[in-house]
Amino acid sequence: QPELGKSKRNCYPLPGPDFTYGMYMHRRDGGVPEAIGHWDSVKAKPRKRVMPRDFVAMGSGAVTEGCTKAREFALYYKFKDTRQIDKGILRYGGKAPPGMTFGRPSRPPTPFFDIMQHRYKELWMEQQRARTVVQKVVKKKTGEVRENRTSFLRAHPLPVKEESFWHPQRYEKVWAPH
Repeated sequence: QPELGKSKRNCYPLPGPDFTYGMYMHRRDGGVPEAIGHWDSVKAKPRKRVMPRDFVAMGSGAVTEGCTKAREFALYYKFKDTRQIDKGILRYGGKAPPGMTFGRPSRPPTPFFDIMQHRYKELWMEQQRARTVVQKVVKKKTGEVRENRTSFLRAHPLPVKEESFWHPQRYEKVWAPH
């Protein structure tokens, strides 16, 4: 029975005061001073990158050799293993060609005097005036009233649907008392 007001004790004995929790590194374990004092830097090992297969070049080569069946294509791919060309631009340790830039070009700056003089408002107002003039001209040209759906259906009535006397076969043998 646990003591009143106290939690149940666990059954495992804890290690003594000289026990160190965590992993001990035998090679270098100088603790905090060594961790702060210098950084572990790892040199990258140059490794040869295996490029993926160039199926476009292999396919066109197989066609020029006269391959027509899937088995012939597979044999051609097996013996003529063509790989894509490694461009090597900006990979780890790669150099960018001089004059090469990445990203989108920046927007040209907005002229400050045009903003101060409300030039953009004036341009918008001119566009609106020109648009209303064009709309008035178009409205004068089309003097007749536009046709709506009702007037179209009056002029072109829908074809009359003939009534079908076909019945499903299961209703044909129904007995009806006379």
